[in-house]
Amino acid sequence: MNLLHNQRDLYTRGDQAVWKGRIDGEQRDWMRWHQLMECTDLLVGPNLNQSAVFLGFCSDEGVARNQGRVGAKDGPGAIRNVLANLPVHFSSELKLKDAGDILLKDSDLESAQLALGYAVSSILKAGGFPIVLGGGHEVTYGHYLGIKDFVADGGHKVGIINLDAHLDMRALAGGQGNSGTGFYQIEADREGMGQSFHYMAIGIQEISNTSGLINYAKSKHTQIIERRDLVPGKLNAIKEQIEVFASQVDYIYLTVDLDAFAAPYAPGVSALAFNGIVPDDLFFDLYSAIMALPNLKSMDIAELNPYFDIDARTAKLAADLIFKFLNRF
Repeated sequence: MNLLHNQRDLYTRGDQAVWKGRIDGEQRDWMRWHQLMECTDLLVGPNLNQSAVFLGFCSDEGVARNQGRVGAKDGPGAIRNVLANLPVHFSSELKLKDAGDILLKDSDLESAQLALGYAVSSILKAGGFPIVLGGGHEVTYGHYLGIKDFVADGGHKVGIINLDAHLDMRALAGGQGNSGTGFYQIEADREGMGQSFHYMAIGIQEISNTSGLINYAKSKHTQIIERRDLVPGKLNAIKEQIEVFASQVDYIYLTVDLDAFAAPYAPGVSALAFNGIVPDDLFFDLYSAIMALPNLKSMDIAELNPYFDIDARTAKLAADLIFKFLNRF
């Protein structure tokens, strides 16, 4: 039985009406994404082989609990609006599917994360590549729950690469998780199962993390690549570090917190980074190395807050990250 059925009130299937836009022609060379997007329902067990499957996570409850500025619950819609009009450059063997959204009800983040986990697991089991559209960075723990269910035999090593200004590894507040606790929860879960914790955080800034948190992350063998290390002279060494990290695990999950990027390029986020990553050729060289990892099997984009965006800059950055990935799929 599809476990998502148990929380069907938190799931809504893909809506074809969302995917609309400009039409330049009906031949593939002239098409845009909305012309090829197929909406699907995870409750009916669809075949998702050779498919990039989009799934929204409409929650910023974790951001609110973390005292951030709310609005990221509407991030999935803002990203879809940009994706719809992107030109088709990806392989004709790849299919685009929109599996709909996971909803938040009554501030019950934990149930929404569980539903997200069921949905991600359903996509993976059906042969698809999940691309989750956040939503606050509480998306991480829900996404992980889906991976955990998918690799339920416990013999698979899971590695997570996080592009972020923050480590998001703080202890639970009042027994509840939030947008800054995801990796603390994952590490505790892995330790409880007797499994190793493989976490690489890229773009971390001292100004955004306490020294205690940095030391705690290091004590859990987190590989930290700071924002200040993203310079031409260190690029090759960092790419080699990423490849070695990936070679030690079976499953790579990439999560991108848009607040890792500098404010002029990503003003629409829950926690602004005035001096974050510049999405230039150096960054995309690094990003290409991550995209090329043969065991990269799912990804998500977190913290897009459309209410603070300017000219959809942040949404366009998110869409470009997805666009470049699918062109290499």
